[in-house]
Amino acid sequence: MAGTYQDFLSALLAFESGWDRARYDAGIIQDWQLDQWAGGPVQDRFPQYSSWSQLTDAEWETMAYQSQNSLGFVGFQFGEALLIDLGYYDDTVFYGNGAATNTWDGTWTGKNGVNSFADFTTKAAQDVAIQEAFGYNLQVIENQLANSGQSLSDYIGQTATYTQNGQTVTVELTLTGIMAAAHLRGAWGTASLLQSGAVSTDEYGTSILQYMEQFGGFDAPTVVEAIDFYESRLTGDEGLGTPDGGTPGTPGTPGTPGNGGNGSADVDEGSADVVITWSWGQDTVVSNFDPATGSIFVDWIGAAELTVTQTANGVVFAVASNNQTTTLQGVQLSDLSPSNFTVLDSGTASKIFGLIGQDSGTPDPEVPVDPDPVDPDPEVPVDPDPVDPDPVDPDPVDPTPAPPTDPGSWNGTAGVTAANASVVITWAWGTDRVVSNFNPQSDTIFIDWFGREAIDVTEVNGNVIFTIASNNQTVTLQGVNLSDLSASNFTIQSTETGREILSQVGTGSGSGTSDMPDMPGGAQMIMIMPNSPSRVIPDFDPAGGDMLHLEAGVIAERLEIQDTANGLMVTVYTATGEVANTTVLTGVSLADMTMNNFMVAEESALNEVASLLGQSIETPDAGGFDVIYDADGSNTPVPTGASDLGGVKWAAEFGKDDIVGFNPATDQLDFGNASVHGLILNMTPNGEPVVDNPWGPDMQILQGVQLADLSIESFGVVGNEHLRQDLGGVLSWEKGIGPRDGDTVYIRSHEYGQAEVINGFDPATQKISFLYFGTRERLSVEDTPNGMVISVLPSGQSFTFTGVQKADLIPGNLEFHFDQVMEDNLEAPFGIDQNDVSLVSREALLTPEAPAGQGTDGFQVREGVGAVPGTGAPDTPDTSEVPTPPATTVPPSASDTINLGSGADTVAITWDWGREVSVFSFDASEDLLDFSSLSANDISLQEVGTDLTITVQNNGGHTYVLEGVQAEDLSLANLTAADWNTVVTDAGGVADQLRALGNTDFLL
Repeated sequence: MAGTYQDFLSALLAFESGWDRARYDAGIIQDWQLDQWAGGPVQDRFPQYSSWSQLTDAEWETMAYQSQNSLGFVGFQFGEALLIDLGYYDDTVFYGNGAATNTWDGTWTGKNGVNSFADFTTKAAQDVAIQEAFGYNLQVIENQLANSGQSLSDYIGQTATYTQNGQTVTVELTLTGIMAAAHLRGAWGTASLLQSGAVSTDEYGTSILQYMEQFGGFDAPTVVEAIDFYESRLTGDEGLGTPDGGTPGTPGTPGTPGNGGNGSADVDEGSADVVITWSWGQDTVVSNFDPATGSIFVDWIGAAELTVTQTANGVVFAVASNNQTTTLQGVQLSDLSPSNFTVLDSGTASKIFGLIGQDSGTPDPEVPVDPDPVDPDPEVPVDPDPVDPDPVDPDPVDPTPAPPTDPGSWNGTAGVTAANASVVITWAWGTDRVVSNFNPQSDTIFIDWFGREAIDVTEVNGNVIFTIASNNQTVTLQGVNLSDLSASNFTIQSTETGREILSQVGTGSGSGTSDMPDMPGGAQMIMIMPNSPSRVIPDFDPAGGDMLHLEAGVIAERLEIQDTANGLMVTVYTATGEVANTTVLTGVSLADMTMNNFMVAEESALNEVASLLGQSIETPDAGGFDVIYDADGSNTPVPTGASDLGGVKWAAEFGKDDIVGFNPATDQLDFGNASVHGLILNMTPNGEPVVDNPWGPDMQILQGVQLADLSIESFGVVGNEHLRQDLGGVLSWEKGIGPRDGDTVYIRSHEYGQAEVINGFDPATQKISFLYFGTRERLSVEDTPNGMVISVLPSGQSFTFTGVQKADLIPGNLEFHFDQVMEDNLEAPFGIDQNDVSLVSREALLTPEAPAGQGTDGFQVREGVGAVPGTGAPDTPDTSEVPTPPATTVPPSASDTINLGSGADTVAITWDWGREVSVFSFDASEDLLDFSSLSANDISLQEVGTDLTITVQNNGGHTYVLEGVQAEDLSLANLTAADWNTVVTDAGGVADQLRALGNTDFLL
């Protein structure tokens, strides 16, 4: 054992509060950090001392209970929401529910003698509260496990292996480790780790696995004893609102009607008309619910786990992690009110009551996602084929859909649900499931709401593999061939996804035959990641717009693309040179491919692909490329026929001369199957449309025409879905169509010559939206002395946010539509996870016509981590201004070399996929290394010869080489980070790593 239970509490308090005397004495924690956590220097608390080192052990412990971080978490890192759940505190606006930090301006209930914030910042209060929190979390975890026939006893004492940032991590599961993990990531986050392997981190990037391991193995009470400790101290004040006559032992249950924090129905599980509790795999339809009199009891289900949706069939309560739904048939969200509810969890109550009692207009299948910033696995549901003029998909909430009458239905003909299918494929982050006994003659597969580009089905070595690359997930039918399967094996929620999957079954080397209709045209996208399965793609069509997506982590030095006898082979290697996976495009050669067939996340891999294809990626010396008019007749534009509007259809080709005489009323541009990765739409400073090359200066201008004069019909039928989205976004902006919220800065990419400066932007309350962004390539986000600069090529358009740095941003206040991040990773330059940003719908925007049978994605909505509704608009000047960095600043460079000059320079160490940067003339007497928002886990320092190499981990081999610098040359004066970030002095951080390299005096 690692120690006693009291040792566990002391170790957790020291780490959580930052007041860790051992790390302080070792020089890892500094006085300036303690000043921050104490809210001032030592003299403010202890006038007789000049340093925190002079505190007695008792005084040091007192400060640990009073320590606050930048988000207002106190002591054991208690926040307002947890103390509301435990019955100590009450408020209507708090962190995670409308406030950007814990403000502690609510009402204290008097529990345990705590009547104020000062009362709570004591050992007597917090040592009891933390044990109550352990019991509360363990109770929720046990309840969730019980619904799938498990308990904590099935896990404690076991060794489990997880995948974190592409690395395999093995930990022993112990009770104190689980207690600490649940305190960090919540009970639901911990249950998700145990059941599905979902590894999550907190707002500062601390991994749940770190807590599981660091605090594991101490003596502890039993699970039953810990839960009893919590239950024996219940007062009835648990949850939002102060109950009147609440019954102890029923946490979160409100008292008399009208208090409303958790609903005023005043029912329990035995008396409610509808009970929503953990019930694995059940899909319940309530056909006779009367909102005027009916009552609903919602058990201990966290806000992060529950989604509430209005559909054409009624209101749906879904717990995706438990594969269950409850549908109030024929009921609208606007029909419901808090008087219908008793909700045990206060965060869940806030979520539900924020959605009900309002007119929601047209039923919308989008699933809003909780703004709770600790959600470890934000749900991204997919729309049931909104553009199909004759949809045949079963209703998304009907638990027993009738088999489609058409035997050729793209939804399959199995007629099963998630409750009774042999195999269920739903969102389950990071899982790799193998089904060894699937019988194609009798077994069935239910496929949840996945977009057609989100899920990929392949046959590899006699196994059928379903891959959800964006969710790091696979399901393998062992020993089954695609030819063994047919529509009768499937129920597929999305028609578009059904087209993608069912067009591939019943074919191949097996004896099965397909009973499906011919598939309409539509490009396929093959996602290749470092951990993708190996596969053979027999029908890859370069000319038809099929694409390879080389995702984050596939870097040049670990990538090989070559022609073989079987076709084009893409090989991805591990860091040690072993083959990670291969993808073979049967019958395809390099000569068949163009840049239109690739989407590449890593710049080094992008350059490698371009080199293999004999193409170049050009970068202007400054800003964007020059706008050059060219109508000299040397490369005449090509009419491709009559337009649908009665005019001429012109081929959109940036390699041709400008188009002169284009008539917006009758003419059309023919984009064919061009990919958004090879062609985009921009605009000259004069407002003319530009058919542009994202990789170089080539352009085709529609001379004398204003982009705003075009209509969406001017683009005709556009084959590439992402190009349809971006064309529609650009044109919508120019025509004033779509939202223009006052608290939001809308980033555009299409305006040559535009450089905007945004003053007074508040990252805590205002938003940055990419809704109208018109490209998926060459986005740059840099910290400069003038502020954060967002810029894009080829137009060079830029936005400078004065006084703001990337580390200041709240992920949920960055807005994208679904495909921009879940498929093309536009969030990557911000160094923020795709699952943490907000998703907004683009349905209000213009969209060009798609080929027959195809749809256009982008309707999904999700509120990201920490998203806060804004109230004011930033100050944007009337005229554009191009910021000029002072000479003493070294912003992130587009090249691979940084040459420092005289005077104090700062080198920004930040996310920059795959780039290998050499830094020359670093002067340790005056220059700085700024680690910004990176954590200790993100940084690795090594001495290689006479140089010091800084590697940003899991960032595609991204390194900074300080030429001629050794570890012993640096001192604390050379190291800095964001104000809130302790990466320099954290355990395993920069200071520790420099010491390990031989610098024993840098802290002096």
